[in-house]
Amino acid sequence: CSSLVEIPSSIGKLQKLEWLDMGYCVKLQVVPNRFNLTSLESVNMLGCWRMRKFPDISTNITYLSVADTMLQDLPESVNLWSRLRSLVIDGGLKTMSKQKFRDRSGKDIERIPDWIKDLRGLQELQIVSCPKLVILPELPLSLRRLLVKTCESL
Repeated sequence: CSSLVEIPSSIGKLQKLEWLDMGYCVKLQVVPNRFNLTSLESVNMLGCWRMRKFPDISTNITYLSVADTMLQDLPESVNLWSRLRSLVIDGGLKTMSKQKFRDRSGKDIERIPDWIKDLRGLQELQIVSCPKLVILPELPLSLRRLLVKTCESL
């Protein structure tokens, strides 16, 4: 989808939607916020380079890929997502404040937040292309697969 800029708000009516694949929607900037898609389990935002904010759309997400985006933040509720099993993080996360990822230049994540250990259901974590990342925090005991790639400072 090379020309999609905004996901229509009517997506909130799709209560049986399980998989939302926005991969490589390179012009996508807006996904409606503040609706709960109770069946939504998987969200792929790979390559949504213009995406700045992740919407608060479901607490039932089991898979989330935010690789190659310019996200400035994740929803506050992310550390409450008890069903999250797989999280794909790429150096594209732009700027995270406080207890979130910090990155000032698009590929400069320096730390993973400490609250990641509280994601008790997380089984898979992929951290790719984060050359400034120097240390990993305590990880959840539920983790079964960890992929760290192209993180030269670790």
